[in-house]
Amino acid sequence: MANGVWHDGLKRVIELDKEDLGISGDSGINVSEVHAELLQPVASRRRDLFACVESAAGRVCKAELQGVKSAHMYVRRHRGPDGALRLRAAHLPTVHEMTPEESDRHKAMKEFLARTCQAAGLTTKADKLTKNRSARPDVTVFADGGVNLGCEAQFSNASPSTVLRRSKAHADDGLVSNWITHNDTFHLVDRTHWMLIRDVTWQEIDNAADLPLVGGYRVLASWHCTAAADRPCLTGRSKTGCGKRHLHWDTPRMSDGEATGWSARGDRLGVTLARTLIGAATGTITPLYLPGRQDRRHGRFMWVPAQDRETWASHPETLAPAQDDEPGTDENDELHYSGRAADDTCRFGNVTWHPSAPLPRRGISSVALSLTVDEPTLPAVPRQRTTTVEPPAPAPTPGGTSLPTQRTVDWSHPDRFLPVPRPCRHCHKPASLLDDTGRPSHKVCAEALPG
Repeated sequence: MANGVWHDGLKRVIELDKEDLGISGDSGINVSEVHAELLQPVASRRRDLFACVESAAGRVCKAELQGVKSAHMYVRRHRGPDGALRLRAAHLPTVHEMTPEESDRHKAMKEFLARTCQAAGLTTKADKLTKNRSARPDVTVFADGGVNLGCEAQFSNASPSTVLRRSKAHADDGLVSNWITHNDTFHLVDRTHWMLIRDVTWQEIDNAADLPLVGGYRVLASWHCTAAADRPCLTGRSKTGCGKRHLHWDTPRMSDGEATGWSARGDRLGVTLARTLIGAATGTITPLYLPGRQDRRHGRFMWVPAQDRETWASHPETLAPAQDDEPGTDENDELHYSGRAADDTCRFGNVTWHPSAPLPRRGISSVALSLTVDEPTLPAVPRQRTTTVEPPAPAPTPGGTSLPTQRTVDWSHPDRFLPVPRPCRHCHKPASLLDDTGRPSHKVCAEALPG
């Protein structure tokens, strides 16, 4: 890779280690436009726009000397061993070429996605260009009540900028990105919606009726926090419980045959790739983005049951982020410029590759996966008047008639509660209970006034 590239349109060397690209202010060239042009996909520009500096100077390019078809180049973001992201030029074709194993697995996954959706009556298209021609999803799934999916089978690590660029192209075309991978350390994790499967061979994918899903899907656990609750209190009151209701997005299954121990659905239901994919297209499973507590652009992308999402969204604390808070490029993706002059020698074939510094793992500690709300309480059941002593006989009254005695009525049955208060049959004030005759009455009125 080189830190300089020849721009055939401007007829000059573009210095990639300088923020102004080595273009002076009085040249009349718009540096911002050149920046955007550098990172354009090859399919969206002239293939011969960028060339090796040595070849443009009339000298022999090592790429041509060693049998590469052309000295044309492309510019990409490259993360060096120090973790800094820089612009670097590389010879066409692209540096990364899929190994036979990756290629076979990639083709097997595309065929698996297509046949799975077609068996469910869904329409799919393979390698269909998006409207802006900046991305070509491996398989496009057209919804039947859910969302249109742009599925990418990714078995090699794509750069964060590539994931964001292609996911944005999917969104511009009305698709929800869904990246399927076997490695949860890849940069695509939590930069877009993703599904994680086990590390399987292409033969296993080709012969499988379905594949276990081990990441990217969560269910909402909800429990009343008491001392007898199965789950611990999220506020730290484990011994007594806080008396409130906790909501938490949990994994229903960590691996095939292994449940988390918290979700009953996880113990009984095997979450699979085909079920989740079809559920997303039919609307029973929906995409969800949870922003981080400190930076709302950093968060967790998940596929969740539609019913669980409605429950979560019913609380004002979980409102979606504003438009300018949507996930985007973070500080790890900012370009670094060292100010070095461009090297005019071709370094093709030289051993200059060093492994990139690993990015910090995007954990879930800073993402609000939990919520605590007040537990709704039922109306208190009126306490029954009970006695173990026989009441004394009423004193006889003149005329031989006795006063009516107070009677005890059972008010504990749920059928006695009225959803809306109605006038009491005795005092005509609003009452929330029914007496033995099925008419609205206060407890005191019904027991004091017989009949």
